[in-house]
Amino acid sequence: FNNRSPDDAVMQVAETAIREIVGKNKMDFVLYEGREQIAAVAAQLMQEILDRYKTGILISKVTMQNAQPPEQVQAAFDDAVKASQDRERQKNERQAYANDVIPKARGTAARV
Repeated sequence: FNNRSPDDAVMQVAETAIREIVGKNKMDFVLYEGREQIAAVAAQLMQEILDRYKTGILISKVTMQNAQPPEQVQAAFDDAVKASQDRERQKNERQAYANDVIPKARGTAARV
């Protein structure tokens, strides 16, 4: 990194840090839940790498603005999200059915 421009060094280190962090976490965490935590870990990891190469660059803050899967896997990711939503909807429908039927059955049994 010593012979690169500071902007190039920071960009390369940022890409390295984000790839490492994303590779170690679940996609839902990366895309929806963990932006602040990922940014904090990325800043720390970036600083460690930059210090190791004695660049003299100081990372003051990392902000994640947008996170989305690569275009190559977007369709598969959308399918997985839809399947998860379908499972949740079916679970809610089963629970609603049980909440309706069980009290009626108990009432019928009590009358018999």
